Formats: sequence, C-alpha cells, structure tokens
Amino acid sequence: MKNLLKQIGKALGYFAVYLVTSNVVTMVFSLILGYVKGKEYKAAGMSYEEGLELLKADQAAMTGIILLISAVLTLLIYFIVEKVKKSSIFKEADIKPATGKQIGLSVVGALGAMFFMNFMLTILPIPQDLLGDLTSGVSKLTTYPFWQAILANALLIPIMEEVLFRGYIFSRLEKAMPSIVAALISSVVFGICHGGLVWAIWAFLLGMFICVVRIKSRSIVPGIIIHIIMNTYAMVVSYFPVLENITYPVMYTLTAVGGILMAVYVVGILKDKNYSDKEQAKVVVTESK
Repeated sequence: MKNLLKQIGKALGYFAVYLVTSNVVTMVFSLILGYVKGKEYKAAGMSYEEGLELLKADQAAMTGIILLISAVLTLLIYFIVEKVKKSSIFKEADIKPATGKQIGLSVVGALGAMFFMNFMLTILPIPQDLLGDLTSGVSKLTTYPFWQAILANALLIPIMEEVLFRGYIFSRLEKAMPSIVAALISSVVFGICHGGLVWAIWAFLLGMFICVVRIKSRSIVPGIIIHIIMNTYAMVVSYFPVLENITYPVMYTLTAVGGILMAVYVVGILKDKNYSDKEQAKVVVTESK
C-alpha cells in the first residue's frame, strides 16, 4: 500500500506540473492580451460588448501560440526537475531508441488507427448532440494559423502528452500495479483531459492502443510516432476539407483497411523479438534486492 500511494503521488506530481503550466500560460496570455487590446479598443471608441467579442476572436487566434509555449515549458520543467534529481527525462519517461522495424510497425499502426477510429465516428449511430461536441472541438483548431497547428498540435503536444501519460504516469503506476491496470488508469485520465464524452472515449481508445506497444517495447518513442501521425492527419483534414466529398463505399473500405492495418500492427509487435519485457524484469529484480 505504501508503494502504491508513493507511485500515485509521483504520477499526480507530474500531472500537476502539466495542469498548472498550461493554466498559468493561458492566464498570463489572457491578461496581457486583454490589457493591450483593451487599450486599443478603448482608443477606437468601441463599447465594452464590442471589445469583448473582438477580444474572444483575438484570444482564439493566439491559441496555437499558447499551446506551443505550454508544451515547451512543460517539457522544460520536466527536464529541469530530472536534472535537479540527478536523473534524466529520457530515463525517467522511457524515451529509448526504436528499431527500424518498430518505427515501421508504428507507422502502420498509426495509419490503421487514423482510418479506422476516425471513420468509425461517422459510421456508428452516434447522436448528433454528442458529435456536436466533437465538431466544435475540431472547429476551434482552425481559429489559428495552420503552421501553429502543425507545430503545436501535431508535433510538440504529442511529444509532451506521451512523455506525461505513457512516460511518467504509466511508468509510475506500473511500479505498483499490473500493466493493464496502469494502462487503463493513464488512458482514462488522458481521455478526460480531452474534453467531452466523444472526445474522451476517442482519446481513451487511442491511449490504450498506444499502451500496447508501450508495454511491449518499454519505450514511448513508437507511441510518439503514432500520436504525431494521427494528430497531423487531424490538422490536415481540419484545415483542408479533403474528405468532404468522400463516398460511403470508400469510407467503408478505408475503415476496413484501417482495421486490418491495426491488426497487423498488434500482431507485429507481439511477435517482434525486439519488443520484450526483459528490462522490466531487470527493474523488478533490482527493486526486490
């Protein structure tokens, strides 16, 4: 019980860094932007209501920058914390090199999840009020420039989230409970952090999917690759509606292909000899001593 509470406390500590950093950065940007823009609106003779509407639009346009700074600052804090502890973020978050086969399988898995999970949202009879939450979340992405979305949402946020959820949180929980339980808990938290019900379920499934390779490889690098590819896809289709005219036969076909690729991915990592639990066994033996 003592070890369980200790590891949960560590996981919560890393999670708190993420929450506090993102909220502080958002608050500081809002205060600065409100002060600067407020003076401009007042000088232009705008009413409070008019200024407030414009401020909301200006804040939305800055969201990409806020996300970018939050992700970089969170990773920087983790890096500094590990330096103070005389450790390394690479060691503590299991950022270890991946083989060419592992990277290839990760790309296959990402493509499979990309088609299967996204198109299933359209195929399944999900109520429109629930999909509305997903749609509104996606629409917020296009309020800021595409380059910001690529740097923040498609690159830095996936890296930061994998370091946090599959690196720090999962690895701490796994030291005090079975891997599958640690995967479930970390994926639930990951889902909740993504907002509404549909978003949360989607993120939970993605988290569990990535945890499969995380458990086998003892590294978060393959998961980072999957996360980056899937987020890049989401950014591209959000800013460039290339799938608007897709027909249902094509959608069903791509969904089936995605399911097959996901199956190839799972079978591949289970059979890949490079994916092993040897390092975890070493850790267990060391701790038992």
